[in-house]
Amino acid sequence: MGAPVGPRTGAAGCALLHRAQSGLCAGRRTGLPVRAGRLQHETADAAPVPERHEAMRGWAILTAAAAAPARRLDAALDAPAEAQQALLAEILARNAGSMFGRRHGFAGIDRIDAYRKAVPVCGYEDLRADIDAMAGGADNRLVSDPVIAFERTGGTASGGKLVPYTEPALAGFRAAVLPWLHDLAARHPAATGGRIYAAISPATRVPERTPGGIPVGLESDAAYLGADLAPAFASLLAVSPETGLIPDVETWRLKTLRQLLETAYLSFVSVWSPTFLLDLIEAIPAHAEPLAAALSPPARRRLEAALSGSTADPVALWPKLAVISCWADGASSAFARRLAALCPQATIQPKGLMATEAAITLPFGDGPGAVPALTSTVLEFRDSAGDLHLAGGLREGDAYDVLLTTAGGLYRYDIGDRVRCVAKAGMRERLAFIGRAGMVSDMVGEKLDEAFVAQVLDTLPVGAVLIARTMPRPHYALRIDGPADARLAASVEAGLLANPQYAHARRLGQLGPLALVSDRGARARETADRIAAGQRLGDIKPALLRPAAT
Repeated sequence: MGAPVGPRTGAAGCALLHRAQSGLCAGRRTGLPVRAGRLQHETADAAPVPERHEAMRGWAILTAAAAAPARRLDAALDAPAEAQQALLAEILARNAGSMFGRRHGFAGIDRIDAYRKAVPVCGYEDLRADIDAMAGGADNRLVSDPVIAFERTGGTASGGKLVPYTEPALAGFRAAVLPWLHDLAARHPAATGGRIYAAISPATRVPERTPGGIPVGLESDAAYLGADLAPAFASLLAVSPETGLIPDVETWRLKTLRQLLETAYLSFVSVWSPTFLLDLIEAIPAHAEPLAAALSPPARRRLEAALSGSTADPVALWPKLAVISCWADGASSAFARRLAALCPQATIQPKGLMATEAAITLPFGDGPGAVPALTSTVLEFRDSAGDLHLAGGLREGDAYDVLLTTAGGLYRYDIGDRVRCVAKAGMRERLAFIGRAGMVSDMVGEKLDEAFVAQVLDTLPVGAVLIARTMPRPHYALRIDGPADARLAASVEAGLLANPQYAHARRLGQLGPLALVSDRGARARETADRIAAGQRLGDIKPALLRPAAT
């Protein structure tokens, strides 16, 4: 495919797309944002698509570097206790001289049991004073290594939580990402035949530094792979890293789409939420005119072929797309199924649990769920009775809260995520994310938790959220991202009645019947509100359960 060419007039774009999308020219006068219209006067800045052999060379470098980390993880899965003990010893030794390490006697700890006695389970508030001091430039608080960046776990109006990143912390992510890529190449070789759209860092990021001058956010997603692999990774990107730094959502969307549409040989997509990619694809028809005006002739022809009324066909746009990696568990499951239906040429690969704080699970090997990131993070699993377990000691079918210890200064940190052991063979366990621990809706004693609601809503063919409402009397509303269908409400109500407390409250009349609300635009409005409140686009996760405001 040729490189993008210079600007074209809006009339040319309308003529090109007239048969596929009538009324497009009028759309410029009535519906397209002014910012979108400016795009047609720019010179397309996406890099020329490399020849396929160049893409193959980049993939070859990455997969060769991934072979040894993949072998280490594979060995750790057969001996999880030993691998986790070795990783813990490494983290404690490295940070024994830090203030936290001296305070808790890291130098004298030799086993996981001693570590548990010396270091209590903690949450963010327990570490906030040290993290705030580190953000101000203080050294040697939680870690001995210098902090090279912070990342936010969320972007609420209060600023969210800052997570410190050190070189060893990034090495922990690398120890999970590289085995994942190695396994991807082995199981889905077509995914490694072309270019990548990797929306790892959240879009619409505004450059920011802490009071101590430390950057918030990594300079590039390549930092997760290391400086030695950054050039190979960069050579594969379909969308330039600079695009992710654009603060205006509409401008970011148009530039992202333009570069994606120029990429005929897109073979692999990695995003967090499936809604992120769904929203991009579904935005194409409404922005067809300015996009067409800025595209090269081959890309314009693909766009014309893909447009049909108010939809765009991803198969026509990216026929070589082999794998889409995204969240597919919990609240994301319905959206992942919708993405699979929209992109039948691609396999949906559940991403596992890669959090801002640490790698917890990753896709690797056969079977449901994902494997624990044993060479990246020390993981403890707390069962419903409060007992603690290490990997290798979990029971298939049981659910656990996750505690993690990282090289970045989080020690026995309760991240608030819950997983279920969905498969076990020998010492090898596979886990699936089921929801946030402590997310419970309880208006009249019904005690609906997110994991239970996830099981009930998982059967729906559309995205949905269960909303607690107190007026005119307590009841739940099922808001669906699709047309109203009373059968969906009946199915969900039947599922909720499997909870004895919910069933009791319904029998007594304490809870009214389930209400059904169809609102296709609600998710888009909520996304806009959360961006306005400071949250970054790529961080936004679909909700499953929304308790009543207190």
